[in-house]
Amino acid sequence: MESNRISRQLKGYLEYKHSLGFKLTHEATVLKRFAAYTQSIKYDGPLTTEIVLKWVASGKQSDKTMGRKIEVIRPFSKYVYSFDRESEIIHSLIFKNVHEHPTPYIYSQSDVGTLMDECQNLYSPDGIRSYTTNIIIGLLWSTGMRPSEPVNLLNEDVDFKNNTLHIRKTKFSKERYIPIHKSVTEQLRSYRQWIEEKLGLKSSKDPFFYTTGGKKLTESSLAYAFKLIRPCINSKPTGYPYVRLYDFRHTFACNTILRWNEQGEDVNEKLHVLSTYLGHVKPADTFWYLSATPELLKVSCSKYEEQFGGNDDEI
Repeated sequence: MESNRISRQLKGYLEYKHSLGFKLTHEATVLKRFAAYTQSIKYDGPLTTEIVLKWVASGKQSDKTMGRKIEVIRPFSKYVYSFDRESEIIHSLIFKNVHEHPTPYIYSQSDVGTLMDECQNLYSPDGIRSYTTNIIIGLLWSTGMRPSEPVNLLNEDVDFKNNTLHIRKTKFSKERYIPIHKSVTEQLRSYRQWIEEKLGLKSSKDPFFYTTGGKKLTESSLAYAFKLIRPCINSKPTGYPYVRLYDFRHTFACNTILRWNEQGEDVNEKLHVLSTYLGHVKPADTFWYLSATPELLKVSCSKYEEQFGGNDDEI
């Protein structure tokens, strides 16, 4: 496909930002999709609000997703406008606050079992795709990892002896070690043995997870597999049109806080433990879970009433 005006400007923008030390991994992906869209409709004009809105409205997605796309486009548009006065600086408040936390979908144990069973129905000629998706769903449910984190695991990152995972490539380049339950370790050990029977022995530097044909699992292929199986639980989330892999992380965090409260633990005192385990940079990201669901909001309000007085029935 021949380049057009916007794709040439994007090339210059990415080179400029990379020269300043910015990674822009996610942003580059979004911008390249935008440029590809303009090429697909044979558009060779300037960057304008009209063409951006046509692009964000071209797929079925939530207002929040469209707002986040525009948020990525805005700094690019400011760069382009500095030397192309036919272009426009894109306004960032076309959609609602894209950083507003939605109500998370909390998976039940039954949901997780159904999803894992549904993996058997994925197209998987050698069985690797089905087994890998099944194991990762269980891993996300039991650890609250980001969906990208299992995908980046190497064999040497999984310590069967000490029941730990070494998380290297994280959202904020912040490495961490997380403990896992022995039952999780045994499932991972069985998976690795099965993979090596299928594909041959792997070195410590090789990926831990694979998909069809012995290819390294990618985040996009995992997301697509989950897209195919998620209708089986007939979920009705709030704030998103469908459940997401990231909701396993929300589920883990919320269930952990509820369990601590039921066990009489001091939740506020232990939140820093959860924050460290999840790899949060800002404590506020963990404290948000105290009001993330009606059950947790009631717990928070009850604690407040115990401390400062009041009537629980007024909540």
